[in-house]
Amino acid sequence: MAHATRPAPRFATWLIEGADSPINKALSNPASLGYGADLVGFGGGQPAVESYPLEALERAYASAIREAGRQVLPYGGTQGLPALRELIAERLLRRGIQADPANIVILTGSVQGLHLVGRITLDRGDTIVTEAPTFMGALAAWEPQQPRYVSIPVDEHGLVVDLLAERLRDGDVRAKFLYLLPTFQNPSGVSLSRERRQHLLEVVREHDLLVIEDDPYGEFWFDDGTERIQPLRALPGSEEHVVYVGTFSKILAPGIRLAYAVASPQIVDAMLRTKRGVDFHTDTLLQEAVVRLVRDSEFDLESHVQAGRALYKERRDAMLDALETTFEPETKWTRPAGGFFLWVDLPSGTSAEAVATRGLELGVSVLPGFLFYPNLDGGANGLRLSFSSVTPARVREGIQRLRRAVDSIGE
Repeated sequence: MAHATRPAPRFATWLIEGADSPINKALSNPASLGYGADLVGFGGGQPAVESYPLEALERAYASAIREAGRQVLPYGGTQGLPALRELIAERLLRRGIQADPANIVILTGSVQGLHLVGRITLDRGDTIVTEAPTFMGALAAWEPQQPRYVSIPVDEHGLVVDLLAERLRDGDVRAKFLYLLPTFQNPSGVSLSRERRQHLLEVVREHDLLVIEDDPYGEFWFDDGTERIQPLRALPGSEEHVVYVGTFSKILAPGIRLAYAVASPQIVDAMLRTKRGVDFHTDTLLQEAVVRLVRDSEFDLESHVQAGRALYKERRDAMLDALETTFEPETKWTRPAGGFFLWVDLPSGTSAEAVATRGLELGVSVLPGFLFYPNLDGGANGLRLSFSSVTPARVREGIQRLRRAVDSIGE
């Protein structure tokens, strides 16, 4: 008599084991990310809706369809339209990055770039070095490989490079790559200093360590007196060690899922091979429309970005002022020189998770800090606050609600 065999599990182990993870719950909860009636949304992290260049986008899409529809609506090349890659190379040169269009891969959002890097480098259980805290969306991108994480702290000057060098020198870290957001970091808003950038490049070259430089916010600096720090990829000798990831989603609109990676020829080839099995190519109509948008004589992209700097600076200032007048000195926060975020450390012993839960009840969304630690082993009293999509008046109201949430936890 034949014995019945037990059916194989329907889902992969990583998916089953991670179904109840705090990061998965946060990313799938619209309220936590700031969506809801009369909810002051500090939990998300997207550009202001009033900044979207709607009229210019309408012209660009209409022109792309009328004049190039038969060329861009069929299947396209996996690497992306040559015209878009040439445009990206031009824009990167303004920030000191010399990029051959042949070494640029067009992506369907920057998270796809992180996903592709994970696919081409990671076997199950391999090690990734990250900042602590770091971008939780990157952690979600690599979840299928179930990597081991080594976290290096961030202070007011960015990643503590000396500690990274010590860990690598001692031999207790054998990592496939280092992932960091060195400019106006998500979630803390801090930036890696020029001196540390140079030191970091020396360290990674010494240990032949690959670096993934995620730079979604680098064009949004606020203070004219602030020295504009070049990306890691702009430093001499970085070409073989740094994969640079940039995006149009923050400077145009988040629904525009268009990003790019700059990498060595070997990594480009590996990414293209992997991307063919993911989406084959990024939306070619979107690519053509963005090329036409940037080339539009009636639309000045640089002026558009400059207006964004002014808008987000005003909102950052409103948040810093509101925190200063609402919270006591025992509560600390970062003072970002650009980007979309700042980090708040509540007094020791205060549960940020409890504050975030109570905040939703009071009409303000924030994200608890532990979500941004790869092993959920930090940030117990930390909060990430985004100011980019909230008007100054709403910022002030939201900080008042946050204070009430903190006070109610102690009652």
